[in-house]
Amino acid sequence: MSWAMALPPAAREPIAELAVAPGKVTVEPAAWNKPAVIRTPEEAAKAFDKEALAIVTRKVDFASQVVLVFAWRGSGGDKLEHAVLESFPEQVRFTLARGRTRDLRAHGKVFVMNSNVRFSAEERK
Repeated sequence: MSWAMALPPAAREPIAELAVAPGKVTVEPAAWNKPAVIRTPEEAAKAFDKEALAIVTRKVDFASQVVLVFAWRGSGGDKLEHAVLESFPEQVRFTLARGRTRDLRAHGKVFVMNSNVRFSAEERK
């Protein structure tokens, strides 16, 4: 058990990125601003291959956390960033900065987030 899981949910950071390689995610690419929300270990088993599932189940407490999987296709220079807003309840804003290259690439980002945190997504203009 990691030290973060030993903390009560309110003491954890509201969001953290999980180091899961995009090729290990079996979620189909969709709109970048509509992530798959995984709430149970059973849903996680469908969304990740065996290696990635081991990482997710070790790092996520599904009783108080959810997993967000962003999967999209776009420029190789696309950058997805997040910021925690100062509010109660806590909110996370995801922002996509589109790359300028004309190469089409598959992208994937995986985040673990406290289940009481709200999120929004917008494209940087």
